[in-house]
Amino acid sequence: MKIVLIWLVMVGGSICCLPLLNSANATNHGAHSGPGLIRFEKPMHQGYRLDWCLSWATKCGQPAASEWCKVKSYKKVNSWIPAWNVGGASHTKVFETAQICNQDFCDSFMEITCRSLESGVFFDFLDQAPKANWTSSWQKLPFPGGATDSRGFARYVDNAKLEDNRFYERVLQTHPQWRPHGRIAGRYTNITIPNAGADFRSEIGFLAGASGSDGAYFEIWAEFPNYSGIPLRREYRKNQDGHVINDFSQDLSRFRGLTGTIAITVNAGEKSSAQDWAVWGSPRLVSMKNEFKFGGFVGAAVGSKRQGDRLLNAWGGKSGLLYGNIVMHLAFAESDTGLDLPVQLISYYKGQKMGVTDLGILKANQKTMWRTLSRTQLGRWKEEIIYNGTYVGEIRYNISNIGE
Repeated sequence: MKIVLIWLVMVGGSICCLPLLNSANATNHGAHSGPGLIRFEKPMHQGYRLDWCLSWATKCGQPAASEWCKVKSYKKVNSWIPAWNVGGASHTKVFETAQICNQDFCDSFMEITCRSLESGVFFDFLDQAPKANWTSSWQKLPFPGGATDSRGFARYVDNAKLEDNRFYERVLQTHPQWRPHGRIAGRYTNITIPNAGADFRSEIGFLAGASGSDGAYFEIWAEFPNYSGIPLRREYRKNQDGHVINDFSQDLSRFRGLTGTIAITVNAGEKSSAQDWAVWGSPRLVSMKNEFKFGGFVGAAVGSKRQGDRLLNAWGGKSGLLYGNIVMHLAFAESDTGLDLPVQLISYYKGQKMGVTDLGILKANQKTMWRTLSRTQLGRWKEEIIYNGTYVGEIRYNISNIGE
C-alpha cells in the first residue's frame, strides 16, 4: 500500500494541496488526429490535471486551453472537451496563479486538441469570410447573417459545441436556404493556385443539437477562366452522426498557376433543410510544395461520349440532353503512397439503390478512370464513389432524352 501525505493550505481564499497527486490515465503525450492536429487526453500542468480556468474561477474553457497549447509550442487550440467535477479524485492546477483545487466541484479537461503551424497555408477561408460574396439562389446575403434568415446565412460561431461534443474555438456556419435543395455559397475571388498545386483542407460537421437534420452536401466549387479541362464535381454528403470529419480535403492541383474563384457551398439535399447547421473548421488552402501526396478522389463528370482525353457534352451540355449510354470520367490526385487501390460505384435512381459497379484497381501512378454506363430511366441519378472501401464523395445528374 502506498501512503501519500497531503498538506492543505489556504491560497488566495481557495483550498489547495501542495504535493503531487498522480492522475490515472492522464498524459502529456499527444496523438495525431488529423492534418496539423495533436490531441491530448486529460492534459496535465506541472504534475496536476489542468484546471478549467486560466485564473481562479475566471477566464474558463477556451482561454485555459489556448494558453496551454501555446506554452506547448503549438499555434493555437483547435477544440476541447470539459471534464466536470473531477478535482476530488484528480486535483487541478490553475495555469496563471498556480493554485491547486482538490474539491469535487473543480473542473478540468477530458481532452485538448492543439493545431500546429502548417508552413504551406496560403489562404484562410475563415479569416477571409467577411470579404467573400455570400449568396443563396443568387440572392446576395450579408456577413455575418442572422440565424433566423430563411434565405440562408453564414456567420462565425465562437466556442462552438459541435456534434462530437467538442468545443471549437471558432467555426464558420453556413446554413442553406430553408427549403429542399436549398443552397448557400461563399465565393472567394482572386485566388492563385501555386505551381506546386494546392489542397483545400477543413473539418466539416454540424453544431450540436442538429438531430433534426437529414444530412447535407458539402462541396468545393471552383471557377478558373483559363482552365480548359473536364468540369469535375464532387459533393460530400455528411449526416448528423455524432462525428466531425477532421481530414476533409479537396485537391485543386489541376488549377496550378491559374487565378480564379473558389467557393465553399452547402446544399440541403432532396428532402429538407431543417437543422442543417453545417460548419467548417479551419478551412484553408495548403501548397503541395514539400507535402507528401496521399492521393484520393478529386471529382467526376458525366457526358455523352469520350474523345481521347476529352469528355463530350459534359453534364448534358447546354441542351441538358443526356440519355442512353453515357460516359463517366473520374479523376484522382497524385499519390506518393505507391499503393494500388480498388474503386467502386454505388448507383441510385430517385433515391433507390440500383447496384454496385466494380471499376477495378486504380494503379499508384494512375490519375483517371473512364466507364460507360447505361442510363435510360429519366430523372435524377446519383453515383457514390467508394475508394479503397471508403465513401469519398458523389455526383448527382439528370437523365433526359429531350433536354431543355
